[in-house]
Amino acid sequence: MNMKLPCLSVCLSLAVVAALTPLVSTAQDADGGDIGYPSVDAARKALEARSDVTMSRVNGWLSVEDPVNKTLWTFAPDDDPAHPAAIKRTVVEEFDRVVIVMDIRCEGDAGACDALEEHFLSLNESTRNQVEHDNDNKQD
Repeated sequence: MNMKLPCLSVCLSLAVVAALTPLVSTAQDADGGDIGYPSVDAARKALEARSDVTMSRVNGWLSVEDPVNKTLWTFAPDDDPAHPAAIKRTVVEEFDRVVIVMDIRCEGDAGACDALEEHFLSLNESTRNQVEHDNDNKQD
């Protein structure tokens, strides 16, 4: 699986939102991949029809930033074994912390879907660690 994902803009966007609060954690419990649409294709088409989102493509991966809902979407390219796949990461506030809630709907190869989930969990963890590191440096 080609894992050259457009993390730069996605991770930076998450980090910017998360940096506004003292602690960021990643919700590890998925709720069955509930992305709010009946399929990956339905989610992509609905987002593409909106004028209030920002879209970009890197190495075939489609990223959609939905600032109104504090959500970042990533869609696997057609040639990826996990395709069709959608990763929905939403920033939510819980008490005095920001949590990244991630839902994945993967309709491709089961092994590729597992790898995709692990990759995005790793990206979320890296983002959380970077924000914590940045917050620690601000307190010094």
